Amino acid sequence: MASLRDVARHAGVSVATASRVASGLDNVRSETRERVERAMRELLYVPPSRRTETGVIGLLLPDFENPIFPELAQAIEKRATAAGLASILCSTTAAAFREVDYVHMLLDRQVDGMIFISCEMTNMSGEHDHYGRLVDEGARMVFVNGALNSLSVPSVAVDEVFAGECATQHLLELGHTHIGYVAGPDFYLPTQEKAAGRARALRAAGLDPDGLVAHGDFSVEGGRTAVRVLLASGERPTGMICSNDLMAIGVLQEAAASGLRVPDDISVVGFDDVPASAWTNPPLTTVRQPIVEKGRLAARLLIQRMKGRAVASPAPLKTSLVIRGSTAPATNLDLRIKRR
Repeated sequence: MASLRDVARHAGVSVATASRVASGLDNVRSETRERVERAMRELLYVPPSRRTETGVIGLLLPDFENPIFPELAQAIEKRATAAGLASILCSTTAAAFREVDYVHMLLDRQVDGMIFISCEMTNMSGEHDHYGRLVDEGARMVFVNGALNSLSVPSVAVDEVFAGECATQHLLELGHTHIGYVAGPDFYLPTQEKAAGRARALRAAGLDPDGLVAHGDFSVEGGRTAVRVLLASGERPTGMICSNDLMAIGVLQEAAASGLRVPDDISVVGFDDVPASAWTNPPLTTVRQPIVEKGRLAARLLIQRMKGRAVASPAPLKTSLVIRGSTAPATNLDLRIKRR
């Protein structure tokens, strides 16, 4: 846990100077104040005098572009409002430094708890020291869609491995043997877990899981970028699973631009079941996650933590396959591809 002495040492000032800045006094030069405030942010230090209950919680999410994030935030906020809590919504743009800045802002505003949605912790290549410091400071937190087992913080999630396995198994049952993976960035935990599920299903069917994987951003354009790589490969897949529905929509768009018919030439499975997945042409087969239930559960766990109760991570929530028009049997697909 950071102390005022740690802040002073980090900023290169005396404890007295750090104390004046922390107390909000004016008799400090502006450049010195900025240095101390930066040290407070970096160390996630909040003066004890500011730690009072306010009835406010912070919600941190990567962006508003993926429809599941606003839907999760809405479900959380609705449950929090029913409990008499106000919410501060923060979009981190999936940047670690912005997440840290928002965390300090929220602590400085004396929030009673925080919920992190798809936080930077899922980035396996990033630095996550600030979460440990928050735990040491006694911050009350809940993670949604990813957490480190080394931290004693409740997390609400679905079984990403099972989701990847379920999507792959659906294509296998339709007769596909060349099943690609339009994946998010390879350093994100959900990407790796879905890959593990795909590999498990393929191995169980006696197929080699290596190859036919391409990565892109978790976006429509990211899906188009990744699928272009797969379509240009020597062993073009007849079916594809995707990290999320946005990437799957990108696959549908790129397939159409390449003259491929979905599902006649290629089958596509998404993940999330955002509303737009039912509006695509053809409608998207996808693995549905219980978004509203996940948000409500996260809010309930945080409220319990704020009441001083011990809270453990619940079992992963169940996903389900929603079959629509983007998948079909692979009858003679492999043969047709080899003739081209």
